Amino acid sequence: MRNDCSSKPNRTRSGLNSGLDVLECLATVRHPMTLTAIATNVGMSKSSIHQLLATLQQRGFVRRLHDQRYCIGIKAWEIGCVAESMGLARTTGPHVAHLVRELSDGVSVGVLDGAETVCIQLVESPRAVRVHSHVGDRTPAHSVSAGLVMLAALDDDAIRRLLPAKLKVFTEATPKTVEAVINEIAKVRTRGYAFCRGSWRAEVGGVSVPILGPDNHAIAALCVAAPAFRTTRDWVSRVVPALKRTARDIERDLGRAADTAPLAGAAE
Repeated sequence: MRNDCSSKPNRTRSGLNSGLDVLECLATVRHPMTLTAIATNVGMSKSSIHQLLATLQQRGFVRRLHDQRYCIGIKAWEIGCVAESMGLARTTGPHVAHLVRELSDGVSVGVLDGAETVCIQLVESPRAVRVHSHVGDRTPAHSVSAGLVMLAALDDDAIRRLLPAKLKVFTEATPKTVEAVINEIAKVRTRGYAFCRGSWRAEVGGVSVPILGPDNHAIAALCVAAPAFRTTRDWVSRVVPALKRTARDIERDLGRAADTAPLAGAAE
């Protein structure tokens, strides 16, 4: 039997959903929060949130600090470490670090989760002026190069089903319709990489290539991001070969045969 909706859209109200809402709130904000702040963010009463926090704290998913604020607990980290993407993050780590040393720009690995990309590996640029991101960051796939290059591995009908009918627009450069995204993805498939400048943050540009798994499907995207003023045509021509070479090295570590051709419809 359906009850009232939870504080999040399209979710049934339940103790489990509400508890997960609290965890997602703490993870998204990325700093300790008071009970009042959590209740306001999640849209529930303080008494209900207090009960949820007590249970989460008892199970180790939430920790209460000396100043009575709450943060993510060690149990949440322990469970996250066995997620499938963590193995991919460990495999890509040395390659990402090497590419940062070569290019002096930040490099990340992202996976597609619904219509969003999730950063699972990241090494920031050593430059003073650089792009700041975090492992675990979520970004609408249509607005970043990593998302476009992973969407390019899907057929157009699958993309239409996956993306929301109304896309979130961040800047003037953000694709505003699903058909605009599909038109851009056609270019990605032709050239074998995705490039965006200012479509997520006005001051950020990035270029991405797919990472293919042993089954020849795109499982992640390898991305180099930099301040938009540095992402010139010369920059792209220098970065793309290094990205593709590194992606192939990662794929070999994942067990993909070097001479295996991508499936039809993939980004390369």
